[in-house]
Amino acid sequence: MISKTIRLPEDLSERIGYRAKKEDIDESDAIRQLIKLGLKEYAVNLYRDKKVTLREASELADLSPREMLDLLMEHGIKGNVTLKQQQKSLEYVEELLKS
Repeated sequence: MISKTIRLPEDLSERIGYRAKKEDIDESDAIRQLIKLGLKEYAVNLYRDKKVTLREASELADLSPREMLDLLMEHGIKGNVTLKQQQKSLEYVEELLKS
C-alpha cells in the first residue's frame, strides 16, 4: 500500500470523523471508503458524458463491466451499446463456438 500525505479542510476532516464513528472504523478506512465512492461517482459521470468507454469506467471504479452496468442503471444511465453492436458481438461469439 502506498502512503500519501494530504491536507484536509477542518469541515472535511469532521465529516470523515463522522463517517468513521458511524461505521465504527478508523479514519484511514473511512477516507479510503469515501475515495472509492467518489471514484465510482466520477466514473459514472464520465460515462454519462461519453468521455470514457464502459471498460474505462469499470476500471476506474474498480468494478467488473457487469457491476458497472448495474451501477449505471442505478443512476438511470442507459448503456451506449447499440442493437447492431450487440448482434455483431453475438455473431462473433457464435463463430468462436463453432471453431
